[in-house]
Amino acid sequence: MHLDFKEFSDEKLLLCLKNGNHMAFQYIFNKYWEKLYKNVYNVLYDKGLTEDVLQEVFSDIWLRKDTIEIRNLNAYLFKAVRNNALLKVRNKKFVAFNADMIEGLVLKPEIEMQFDKNELKLSIEHAMNHLPARCRAIFFMSRYQDYSISEIAAHFEISHRTVENQIHVALKHLRANLNITIFILLFS
Repeated sequence: MHLDFKEFSDEKLLLCLKNGNHMAFQYIFNKYWEKLYKNVYNVLYDKGLTEDVLQEVFSDIWLRKDTIEIRNLNAYLFKAVRNNALLKVRNKKFVAFNADMIEGLVLKPEIEMQFDKNELKLSIEHAMNHLPARCRAIFFMSRYQDYSISEIAAHFEISHRTVENQIHVALKHLRANLNITIFILLFS
């Protein structure tokens, strides 16, 4: 039986994906690849890194298809690739780093938050840069990539308690260094 996924809503595609339908996954991949590629390439200006970001996001979706909770596929995908591109910038996976890249990390206006994004971005980056590297990576995986504590513990080969402690340290640091309103909006 061959399904015509063109007629399916994103919600129905996600349901098929959760049921392990590889054809639904392939359709989602093909439907969003070009738009996501253009968005990420305009940030990284590197074909290889752009493809890596997209491959990582789609691989993560397939690997976590049974447990992942996606309410809005379009918004989720754009947020995921943006966060992954930001991670590439933060990890200094490439040398060329300029203001145009940072500006390209903003979401489209229909998704963007109401407060001053440039000031917020600088505040968060400044606060995050003062965290130890592993603490920063654990927090980023938890809050920006939606990994569970168990997944993070397995990734770093550390205990659940250590992951919880590192997230607590990061939240405490951010709370102390960010405006309380911004902190509540982002991490509550």
